[in-house]
Amino acid sequence: MKNETPFAAGKTAQGTGYLVLAAILILGLALRLTVLVMSPAIELDGIGYATMADQFVQGLFGQALGSVFPPIYPLVVASFHLVVPDVEVAGRLVSLVFGMATICVSFLFAGRLLHDRTKAIIVAFLLSLQPHLVRYSGAVLSESLAVFLFTVTVFAFFTGWQEERRWCMVVSGLCLTLTYLTRPEYVVFYVPFVLVLLAKRRVTDSLLFLMPFLVLGFLYISYLWWQTGIWMVSRKATLSPFVPLRAFFGNAPLVSYEFFVAIFPLFFLFALFGVRRVEKPYGNLVLLLVAFHVVSLSFVSHATRRYSVEFIPVSMMFVVEGIVAVNASLAGLFRKAKKYVLPRPAVMAAMVAIVVLSAVPQAFAPLRYERALHKKAGLFLLHYRPGSVVASRLPLVAFYEKGTSVDLLSEMSDEKDLAHFKRVVTEKKVDYLIFDEEIEKELPFLRAYLSRSVPTEEFRGAGSFVRVYRLERGK
Repeated sequence: MKNETPFAAGKTAQGTGYLVLAAILILGLALRLTVLVMSPAIELDGIGYATMADQFVQGLFGQALGSVFPPIYPLVVASFHLVVPDVEVAGRLVSLVFGMATICVSFLFAGRLLHDRTKAIIVAFLLSLQPHLVRYSGAVLSESLAVFLFTVTVFAFFTGWQEERRWCMVVSGLCLTLTYLTRPEYVVFYVPFVLVLLAKRRVTDSLLFLMPFLVLGFLYISYLWWQTGIWMVSRKATLSPFVPLRAFFGNAPLVSYEFFVAIFPLFFLFALFGVRRVEKPYGNLVLLLVAFHVVSLSFVSHATRRYSVEFIPVSMMFVVEGIVAVNASLAGLFRKAKKYVLPRPAVMAAMVAIVVLSAVPQAFAPLRYERALHKKAGLFLLHYRPGSVVASRLPLVAFYEKGTSVDLLSEMSDEKDLAHFKRVVTEKKVDYLIFDEEIEKELPFLRAYLSRSVPTEEFRGAGSFVRVYRLERGK
């Protein structure tokens, strides 16, 4: 393919290229550290992951594997937790490390696929500031690790498929197995990968690709069967049932929209211009994976954009080729318009500015101050009376004070009156009530009941409040 990058001869000198890459990595690291530092509190799903990591460190493997969450991300967090005392910080560091590793892996593969170091650098640059990748690289969630594993899966598979390197098939199969053990929804991708191999009658490669799953994946599935008596690929299957066929047709447009948003709208538009410029086998492979992704998630009742972020790095090859194509077209238009003669680098600089200004602000989600207040309440109880039973709207307080959480709104969903509240407090042996504006709105009778009590502590900020009330155990 003709080189159309906006630099002399379309190539960057190797030494300069790595200096530029280093600058991009510093930019990506700075954005991710900013998100990490600004996080007001651990994510709600992160509580489950952190609890599992603690259990792994303590050797309580049965309890950890009994969680609804798959084991790989908590295991990696546990390995970091061995040297990082705070399990929340350990979880955020895991996401940070693998977020940065994704940029490096994508840069290396892009150089091979696109045959141009400059384009590979642009891939790294776009990934360094892609809003969802930045955000999840600072979160106690499995997305960053899953993105890295799935990215290596696709890149290794394509290399092994096109260059007939069987060791790449083993690496790809292992990474897809680890992706499944990180995000169980991705177990469906064994089908398209194996179909691609069998279409070329590469039976041996198919077996090598499946071998890690037949060992590690089957061991995990067998363990779930031993624990539950049901054959399932994940405990999440019991919480997220499949929808009927008629609901599938309503879900498919929603899943497609979430995929569009996850890739990032501006990047998606560039990808449309670049899809024909990427090597056809790679384009066909990614389109096949996207089709399986949309169809499979359309049968799941709770699919969101979090389930599509794994496709961001593998799609970035199309985005870069689209940017190069649009840049060449705009430069040609400017040359034809005699009043506006701009060189290609100037056009590219303008496009880069648009990308940066549109992407970077969205990497920083609005701060949820109410969660920061819940964290403060939890840290207060950690020093004041750790290990207490806490009734609250969110499990954050109990997590930080290393106690037991009682979901008050769930317990009060059937009967919202004072008598039932007292029964819940007695049965659950609640020590503390965490009262905030949402509890006040959902259970208005508590305001009058608590007016006779003085809160143990109160936290306020940004129009929100959290009050900690001591309740007499059993009464």
